[in-house]
Amino acid sequence: MTAPLQDPAMLAFVGATPAEVGERLKRELDLFWQHVQTRQGDWQQVQPGREWSPAQEVEHVMLISGAVTGVTRLLLSDRPLRAVPQEPGVLKDGKRQAPASALPSEQGVAWDEVAEKWAQSRAAAEEVSAQVRATPDRTFWHPFFGELDALDWQRMLASHVMSHRLLLERSAGQGRQA
Repeated sequence: MTAPLQDPAMLAFVGATPAEVGERLKRELDLFWQHVQTRQGDWQQVQPGREWSPAQEVEHVMLISGAVTGVTRLLLSDRPLRAVPQEPGVLKDGKRQAPASALPSEQGVAWDEVAEKWAQSRAAAEEVSAQVRATPDRTFWHPFFGELDALDWQRMLASHVMSHRLLLERSAGQGRQA
């Protein structure tokens, strides 16, 4: 089932200014990483009520972060924007589904590689976040929110990281073997 577009105003809780949004993103990245470091014991186990393991959840968050970083860079640049298909996102059991390009691999990111890959992903996200500004005249389609400018894409990223952190926190302990 396709999802009706949501009002981007629902992302306003992240922050009103580029500085506030950047600080919130850093905070969410910190909290996410702090939690990830506690999950080695069930890293490859699919979590109860979820379709992914913590390894897959982290890989997905990094894939989305990379995509958002690229879109934000484009919106902040003078490069021409090309039209993209405006296909609404898909819901399954009331939950937003990731696009195929953001689905994690079967195993997710390996535990012995996660720290380095996370550091690279985070550095790229923070570099772009430090440059972000509102770009009301330059927007790019999001499957659940419609047209977003650069600042709203950064709000969406902070919200996305927070959502997946909360999912991981709720699953902590539930997927671990005794």
